[in-house]
Amino acid sequence: MNKGKIMGIIGGISLFLIILFIINYVNSDFDQKLINEVEMNTSSQDLIPLIKKETSIEESHAKKHLESHIMDMKYWSKTDIDPQDDLEYYTQIYEQQKEAISEYEKIRIQYVKKEISKEQFLLKIKELKPKLNV
Repeated sequence: MNKGKIMGIIGGISLFLIILFIINYVNSDFDQKLINEVEMNTSSQDLIPLIKKETSIEESHAKKHLESHIMDMKYWSKTDIDPQDDLEYYTQIYEQQKEAISEYEKIRIQYVKKEISKEQFLLKIKELKPKLNV
């Protein structure tokens, strides 16, 4: 294998890891702010609109992710894999992300309404994070 291919692979993996870190950091940052607000006894009616806004942002990111894969398949993908199979695969991932985002929103709302404890909240979001970052 030549140096160019190795550097390309390393660069691609590095970029992927950086993007993954940023996505995790952004979500964690919002959840930490949410925890802080709940601990300061901010009313759930004040926090729910923020949760809805964050959900909208996450849904937008998931949709853009799907659109980028579709554009990638259209312009760059020259593999032996059937484009319809690729499209179905990325559409399934998108649907899974939408379900996880919806569940995430429900858990956040339950937490700010004090229907679940901080520990339950943290445990549930830890379980959901991998589904968000497929």
